[in-house]
Amino acid sequence: MTDRALAALLFGGAALISGITILQGIQPNDEGLMLQAAARVADGQVPYGDFWWFYPPGQPYLLAFLWQLFGPSLLTWRIVRVLCDAAVATLAWALARRGGASQRLALATWLAAALAMAWPSGPHPFPPTLAMALGALLLMEKRPVLAGGLAGLAAVWRIEFAAYLGVGMLLAYAMRPVPRREQAEAAALFAGAALGVAALLYAPVVFTAGLGDSFDLLIRYPVQDFSHYQSLPFPVDFDGVLNASSIGGFLSDSAESLLLFYLPLVLMIGLVGAVAALALRYTRARWWQVAGGVFAIGMAHYLVTRPDAFHTAPLAVMVAVLASWAVASRADPARGGRLRSVGVVAAVLAVAYATVEGIDRRWLELRPERAELRLPVADGVRVARSEREPLERTVRYVRAHTRPGEPIYVAPKRSDLVTASAPLLYVLADRPNPTRYDIAAPGIVTSEPVQDEIVGDLQRTGVRVVIRWTDPASAAREPNRAGRSSGVTVLDAYLAASFRRVARYGDYELLARR
Repeated sequence: MTDRALAALLFGGAALISGITILQGIQPNDEGLMLQAAARVADGQVPYGDFWWFYPPGQPYLLAFLWQLFGPSLLTWRIVRVLCDAAVATLAWALARRGGASQRLALATWLAAALAMAWPSGPHPFPPTLAMALGALLLMEKRPVLAGGLAGLAAVWRIEFAAYLGVGMLLAYAMRPVPRREQAEAAALFAGAALGVAALLYAPVVFTAGLGDSFDLLIRYPVQDFSHYQSLPFPVDFDGVLNASSIGGFLSDSAESLLLFYLPLVLMIGLVGAVAALALRYTRARWWQVAGGVFAIGMAHYLVTRPDAFHTAPLAVMVAVLASWAVASRADPARGGRLRSVGVVAAVLAVAYATVEGIDRRWLELRPERAELRLPVADGVRVARSEREPLERTVRYVRAHTRPGEPIYVAPKRSDLVTASAPLLYVLADRPNPTRYDIAAPGIVTSEPVQDEIVGDLQRTGVRVVIRWTDPASAAREPNRAGRSSGVTVLDAYLAASFRRVARYGDYELLARR
């Protein structure tokens, strides 16, 4: 079988692994904020200026284009995610082969990457960014302009991913065993293409939204505020109950919780082992691997920022790639002796751990009993049976008591302590948000100026229906500043004075203007 035929087969296999649960579940916060942003862009609004948004513009503009093409749907982004997951896994296989890995070792790398990308699924911008980054790593030696173009494109989805990639590639070009003139030429071609593509794509958005607002939300907020409010302690002390017996599955729920809890720590150990092993066998002929190592360290920083299940996949993929390189280089002259062997073993065990966890998670995702959500935009998406009726009844109430295009507001459980919201309700009900704030960012929506602004928007537009999402996840006591009350209850006081509760369906309270 040719490499191209095998790559196509692996792409299809990874798509199957990712897509087997494509219709399973919804995410009120993450899915909602991304789709609501797409709806705003499709309506002509611009992020940073017209609505509060601290992600790069690539993902909402991509989803808005698909929104215009196919109409509102919960399915469209899922198809995009499956394709990106499959691309990442296939590119990880190609990088393993590029590093000298045997076909079996490369296939193990592919499996680990495919499982890492398959869960948890969501409309996050990192899957397409990771695919672009891996593609750039493959192209960097022979086609620096194309590699730079992919890096610039990646910056429109995730700035920090592109920054890690750029630093790694420029460092690698500087270590390439060619004359300095050729080193400088390749680096200049890469950097010029990257900066040119990024500038070209950012310029219209930044010009329209304003340089000040764009800088504040793209740079200042992520650097200064996000880590303060949404960082989590690194998981090292598991305090759950462990029952290792099987309960109708590969592992028990508690054993799965243990595996998932320690996954960030295991991946960090695997990264250290892989980098150490590669460093001890480094030769100038392997100069291009420096870029992969630096990018992998960047993915570790991405995980450390918020070490939860939603941030493990990029590092898991890169540890799998680096581990394949470390194993493949075992025949090269080495320094460090036993230390290098320990590094290789740590990297391989980390990949094996992540693979086992991924297999079990795929099994668990198939187990829950779900029912199809009977709403126009759902397009076959299934939710837990206990969740379906409250959602459907909430949406029916909103549609029966508001006109098409009439705004509603989705409020969190409390306004002084907010860790998540449910902007997906705007999408399900097909009703706009009259405020700028779809993202319930702690430190922003919990502040007095923003709550005053929200109250002013609700009064100005005469909103008649408010949905209050009372799920405990809305006001979780996280071990960070988001988990502490701001003491500001302006919005709660306004809702209590101006609205009355008319219905409650599960975690959704319906409030009507008095």
